[in-house]
Amino acid sequence: MRGAIGGGGLVGEVDERDLWLDIGGKTAETVKDILRENGIRVDEVETGGYFSTRMGLSLDDLTTNIEPLVSAGSLREKEITRPTEEDLERAIEGVRPIPQIALKIIRMLREGDYDIDDVAMEVRQDQVIAARVLRLANSALVGAGKVIDSIDRGLIMLGEKHLLPLVLSATAEMLFGDMRPGGYSLCKGGVFHHALAAAMTAHEISVFTGRCQPDIAYTAGLLHDIGKIVLDQYVSRSAPFFYRSIENERVDLCSLEKDRFGIDHQETGGLLAKKWGLPPVLADCIQYHHGPEKSEVDRELVSIVRLADLLAARFKVGHQLDRPGVELLEETLSNIGLKREDFSIIVDKIPRSVFESSLLAT
Repeated sequence: MRGAIGGGGLVGEVDERDLWLDIGGKTAETVKDILRENGIRVDEVETGGYFSTRMGLSLDDLTTNIEPLVSAGSLREKEITRPTEEDLERAIEGVRPIPQIALKIIRMLREGDYDIDDVAMEVRQDQVIAARVLRLANSALVGAGKVIDSIDRGLIMLGEKHLLPLVLSATAEMLFGDMRPGGYSLCKGGVFHHALAAAMTAHEISVFTGRCQPDIAYTAGLLHDIGKIVLDQYVSRSAPFFYRSIENERVDLCSLEKDRFGIDHQETGGLLAKKWGLPPVLADCIQYHHGPEKSEVDRELVSIVRLADLLAARFKVGHQLDRPGVELLEETLSNIGLKREDFSIIVDKIPRSVFESSLLAT
């Protein structure tokens, strides 16, 4: 007797509780154990991941095949069309612009010359940004201890060092807000969860190494994946097959994007950065965070973001479709004056709340 196993994936509206419980994954592992204990050889396996599968059994020769289910029913991988240059240009134009208040804060952080009261006044005038800032300020991650019910109170209790990153984080949540589970986000708000973890991690690495300005490192970590906003719709259309390549074939995300869409999220992010008029140092991080050696402006900052991206993806698993490889880890560490043995020290310095708290659940 021989066996084939399919199923156990996380499908549909996935949230953090689903990731924690992983009922399907545990069930699949139990099935494997039972078959192994009974001496039944398993010929084919398609378990876990983030898509449904269909198993077929041929009664002629008793062979099985397991294929991803596609919501469109009969749609097959070969029928998924590659976006044209015009399609990508329209997608880029369709991304909501970054709020002016965020651009102003980025400029002020870069120049180190600003009036925090002026910033607070502008935040108060933007109801959407103000509401999001207050929600983040009262989240478990910030841990203010007392209820913050106004921007002015937030400024008094948190201080400018915390208020400015919160405004930028609220902006990022708006930018990534249109991305639904089924594309890059594997659970609700997945890419934003990752961006926030990467931002806070980049800040801590910058402080630890003394390389680059911590506030700029935070901002770069927050925005490094903005290119995914553009490509998200194309990933969701081909999600079962796209996910399958990432999960089973272990294909590098950027290589897979280039193959399927003719462009990767780093390149589309660079185009968005140019459209928004972001400073060159941030555009550099966005466009080369998977390959710091290609950096054209500030290799140290790009290396910090790369390391933060890697840590956020490895320690906050399951939120978004990307697990950066560790091939360039030693080179990345070397770029910021660190050695392999320093890696564990960096991990220990990152607040546990970065990887444990759910902002979107508060």
